[in-house]
Amino acid sequence: MNVEYFRTAKKSYMIVKEADFPFEEYELKMILQNEIPCLLHFQVMISDGKVEYWYDVTGMQSLEKQYTLSPAGEKSLRFLLQSLMDMKSSMEDYLLNDANIDYSADMVYFDRFSDRIRFCYIPGFCGQKSMGLKGLFEDILQRLDHSDPVAVKLGYEMYERCAQSDFVIGDCIECLRIGKKEEIPEQIRMNEEEDDEDYALNVIRRAENREWDEDARDSDIQQKDAVPEKGFRHKRRKEKRKKVHYGKILEEEHEVLYAAENIEKGGHTDFFSDEDMRKTWELIYRGDGMEADLRPASFPYLIGTDAQQADGVLQSRTVSRLHARLLLQDERLYAEDFNCSNGSYLYQRLLPRNTPVELHEGDRIVFATEEYMVYGRRVPGSVGRAGKSLIW
Repeated sequence: MNVEYFRTAKKSYMIVKEADFPFEEYELKMILQNEIPCLLHFQVMISDGKVEYWYDVTGMQSLEKQYTLSPAGEKSLRFLLQSLMDMKSSMEDYLLNDANIDYSADMVYFDRFSDRIRFCYIPGFCGQKSMGLKGLFEDILQRLDHSDPVAVKLGYEMYERCAQSDFVIGDCIECLRIGKKEEIPEQIRMNEEEDDEDYALNVIRRAENREWDEDARDSDIQQKDAVPEKGFRHKRRKEKRKKVHYGKILEEEHEVLYAAENIEKGGHTDFFSDEDMRKTWELIYRGDGMEADLRPASFPYLIGTDAQQADGVLQSRTVSRLHARLLLQDERLYAEDFNCSNGSYLYQRLLPRNTPVELHEGDRIVFATEEYMVYGRRVPGSVGRAGKSLIW
């Protein structure tokens, strides 16, 4: 079985080739003649006497790409579990075998139009060697948001249940109960027996669903018999050790910038070798709207309308929430479209989905309807923390 992608100006397709697996005739009729929730819509094509399945993935984002951009947190895992439960229920209603679902992370899509996750059903696929849900959950474990304790517990519970036996609707329901308020007393009792004070403190904080200020914390903790004062002080010491002294970081960066300004103001002429020079890239707005120029300070650089996730925020309604991203490799600039509805264009050529395309100085790139010109220049610079360029 091979998977290819094809894109036009308005549609995107995932093409599954060499998938002529034996299946019951009613399966295909059931899929094609009914609007089954949580499944990708597809058409059957015959090419050179071989069967091809064309799945419509217009404007959708695969879970693999989604979790690459943003780690799997509690909210996204609950959404996935609910979608799995709905899909498995639909399979039973339509007498279909959910083992025919390809659970690879790049074959499961989030549909922003219907706000649901859609799975790829391949007739007869159950006879093939596949990791199934276990493979999907194993992949998710590598992409968990480890700063979210509920997400971590959810992810490992999903994987363990799937590794032991088939993951059924009942397992979805049990996993969805993790972290709910009705479970909190039992969790606190378990952690009292294990003398795990830090974990109990986290559970209580989540149960109250609010943040305590430092003055109120001491009085609130004293009312909780499950968390001794000693444990709270221990927790505070741990948090204090983990604090990042942002003032110190800013002071260090300020010293670097200040030194560069002194050189310029002193009227000195400084000479830099090629090793001291770095190339910076800018996207200068050339459209008819009111968008700002894009000046990436670090890479990858996300472009879209979602102010919480995008680095370069656009205002146009034709642009998707996460529309594209810019990548830098060996001082070469690349643009990658995220399979968005209105696409991205290099001059008049539509960029392929999820495929980095190199940009050159003077190129004109269009995100949906917003046009930019690529501009690059060499300046003195050095590489700072986390690979960010500090331009003098």
